[in-house]
Amino acid sequence: MINLLDNLNERQREAVLKTEGPVMAIAGAGSGKTSVLTTRIAYLIFEKNINFQNILAITFTNKAANEMKYRVHQTTGINTSQMWISTFHSMCAKILREHIEYLGYRKTFQIIDDDDVTQLIKSILKKSNYDIKIYLPKIVKSIVQKLKFDYDLIEDVEEPFKSVVKIVFKKYQENLFNNNLVDFEDLLTLTIKLLESNDELRKFYNEKFQYILVDEFQDTNNVQYRLVSLLVGENKNIFIVGDEDQSIYAFRGANIENITKFKKDYPDFHLVLLEENYRSTNTILEASNQIIKNNANRIPKTLFSNLGKGEKIVHFKGVTARDEVEFVALKILELVRKGYVYNDFAILYRANNTSRMFEEVLMQKQIPYRIYGNTSFFKRREIKDFTAYLRLIINLDDAYSFMRVITTPRRGIGAVTLDKLINFAAANNLDLMEAIDRANEVLGKSICTKLLDFKNMILDFRSKLDILSFNDFVDYILQHSGYVKALENDEKGDVRYENILEFKTILSENEQIYKDLSKEEMLVYLLEDISLKSEESKEDIIDGVTLMTLHSAKGLEFRVVFMVTMEMGMFPLGRSMNSRKDFEEERRLMYVGVTRTKELLFLTSANVRQTWGETSQNTTSCFINEINDELLDTKGYSEYVSKPYRETNFLSKKILNTAKLDNLNKYNKNDLNKGDKVTHSKFGLGLVISVTGDNCIIAFPHPYGIKKLLKDHPAISKK
Repeated sequence: MINLLDNLNERQREAVLKTEGPVMAIAGAGSGKTSVLTTRIAYLIFEKNINFQNILAITFTNKAANEMKYRVHQTTGINTSQMWISTFHSMCAKILREHIEYLGYRKTFQIIDDDDVTQLIKSILKKSNYDIKIYLPKIVKSIVQKLKFDYDLIEDVEEPFKSVVKIVFKKYQENLFNNNLVDFEDLLTLTIKLLESNDELRKFYNEKFQYILVDEFQDTNNVQYRLVSLLVGENKNIFIVGDEDQSIYAFRGANIENITKFKKDYPDFHLVLLEENYRSTNTILEASNQIIKNNANRIPKTLFSNLGKGEKIVHFKGVTARDEVEFVALKILELVRKGYVYNDFAILYRANNTSRMFEEVLMQKQIPYRIYGNTSFFKRREIKDFTAYLRLIINLDDAYSFMRVITTPRRGIGAVTLDKLINFAAANNLDLMEAIDRANEVLGKSICTKLLDFKNMILDFRSKLDILSFNDFVDYILQHSGYVKALENDEKGDVRYENILEFKTILSENEQIYKDLSKEEMLVYLLEDISLKSEESKEDIIDGVTLMTLHSAKGLEFRVVFMVTMEMGMFPLGRSMNSRKDFEEERRLMYVGVTRTKELLFLTSANVRQTWGETSQNTTSCFINEINDELLDTKGYSEYVSKPYRETNFLSKKILNTAKLDNLNKYNKNDLNKGDKVTHSKFGLGLVISVTGDNCIIAFPHPYGIKKLLKDHPAISKK
């Protein structure tokens, strides 16, 4: 044990040795919190002679629980399968298995998963004669699951959903109880009910768990906090490890205020700051400290390292988004030639649809990659749905696309109808579109009407291809197909919609490439290209660059990190600007991204970017401006506008020429306000809708529409 403690720094040893009473360890990124947790467990067993059955350690994921079990076994030699080291849900399942009979259930209860819950809700809706096309099971399910934790939330549900959910919730609960079933929400709520309603049982667990350890405390929600509070005994031997600066899961219900609540509930708590980082260079850590200090109401800490100063952080700004992507790809190839391997690299972004351009360029340059925690852009369901629409529009004989599109979204045309139509078409040597015209020979009038409506819709889309701009064409399909309406009832609808809108950017990018072709010919080539990319984007890459969202990156580390699209509106997100709480969570996300880096960090952005087909100029992310200049090495366009021009990178000449052509380095001083009239050299007369910082939103006449622009851009002049 002495040797084990010798491997810890002073603050880590303090966290291990302070065993009695409430202890809060604020563990900065990369500060070795898992080592502290496992060593503390070993210390309690060997030095304090505590039976391992009297120690409870809770974490959030099975992966983290298994890692902790492995390390404890390596340290103690104890069979950890008998220890109380688990996730919240696993711990609750274990308690309920022993005592659920107090609540009227049988010990042989079964746990149903998310898909089972959806099917049960769907069955209840149908048996209650509710139209599942109106009251979608997934939406009803999400409301029911929230009501499990707080039934008063029913008052926030609008009619007619409110009345329906009340009935469904009651029947759902009765169905679970009568069939001796529990869902994942029940595991928590029933355990709380058990402990709150049975004083003797609560006292039993208070005495049993003499020491409680909770990992990632900043990610606990209100229900989990309540559960832990019920388990803590009179000795108050609770040890929490957390970091307010890494609280980034508010959208999942995590409550950062739980750390503040802990301080109020346990006023005699002992605070330990784990500030020594074992992952990153001091340049990286100084930058992370400078960024996160701007958040209010946090426990101050300063990360430091003994790994040396390290390289400066590179801020590269391309003239266009394509320059940004090219820079990232070529930098990866350059570093690989110097001895790095592809697994050393991560490309982190704020929004999922960002991956598309990076995937394209990595494929072109034969750089292997993997999408972590998600699907390749080209393999996502919504992308396959929309490309199926485009394929059918330009080729009415495409039976595969026909079958996908006709049921996406649902149109009251079921499998039986389609089987009859397919058999009829085959028997009469017709394609499916032709078979619709004669469907009355085998199908009823009502269903024939639906089929004809579908065919006319596709023909209408086909007729609009040469009439509408590509931007308007995409919107027209999404609206008139009913696809957007269907996404309103999809839990991931916002993300799916953003991914589809990325098609506008794809089409805009390719207009110049295929400018001598008709729109139909262009789509043929484009869809073929997407098919090839979908086939090339393999998921089982052994050595490859990792692409992921910033949320997915928490807990991981890489030798080299590229944080991309670092612009206002992109990161931080535009919608976070109206809320200090949301904006500070964006900053914590920035902090998490920066601290994933071990050696080299690149922050990249673009001066001009196409988003959803619209070209805009975005200012550099305010988070980069929070880093002191001496830690930064500016490259690309950002270097050109801030320093004398030098040949410093592979894009310098291109940047200089483009900047001269577009006068991007010359700005007006437009004192614009909401309601002002302006003229734009390309878009004509416009009306200012809003002004935020250096950006403004202006409404122009058709076909340009609403644009987000830099208010001091030379193309704009105030009338």
